[in-house]
Amino acid sequence: MHPRRLARLSSEQAPGTDGPVIIFLALIVILMVRRIYRSYFGIRFSAGRTIGYALFYVAFGSVFSILSFFEGVSLIYAVPYALILGIAAIWSYRFTDKRISFWKGPDGSPYFRGGVILYVIYVVGFVARLSIEVVEFGPNLFAPPSSILTSSALYSTIAADLLMMFGLGLLVGRNARVIARYRRIEKGKESLPDVPPEYSPVFGSRKRD
Repeated sequence: MHPRRLARLSSEQAPGTDGPVIIFLALIVILMVRRIYRSYFGIRFSAGRTIGYALFYVAFGSVFSILSFFEGVSLIYAVPYALILGIAAIWSYRFTDKRISFWKGPDGSPYFRGGVILYVIYVVGFVARLSIEVVEFGPNLFAPPSSILTSSALYSTIAADLLMMFGLGLLVGRNARVIARYRRIEKGKESLPDVPPEYSPVFGSRKRD
């Protein structure tokens, strides 16, 4: 029996079983968009939250990239996936320093912002990958192992995975840089201004005159 037919039958046999999953994933996307908004205007720094969000992005990116291998993507693509993730993380850590700014908030706590574009890249890749699942397998998002992507969807999935891995690497590197910058502030190697510097999502922070 054709894999798409199997997926359809699975959906018919268990109608609505993925309703909570769809709602959950929608909430995840909303959470990501909210994080983008806060990253533009400023977030109170917490090393635990910064690391936690990085692990959160890695977890969801990994779930969907691994799922691709069960749906027809060759395991050989694990190599470029890993390379793009690693290169993007290293590049982001080295070159996003000027896109991140710290300042002292009204409560005396350190606040920071920056890296909005990096979030957008990851969210676009994540939503594109999620959309392929919905289009290919309908409401039964996590299709049975016998369900295989169509040839056209296969290439779209690889492209979405690569974009998602690129964005994921950028975010991991960015969060690592945020922690490194705060460590410099703790050691007195960098001052903490009382007001946030001027900021552009394209060009990053700009010092006030």
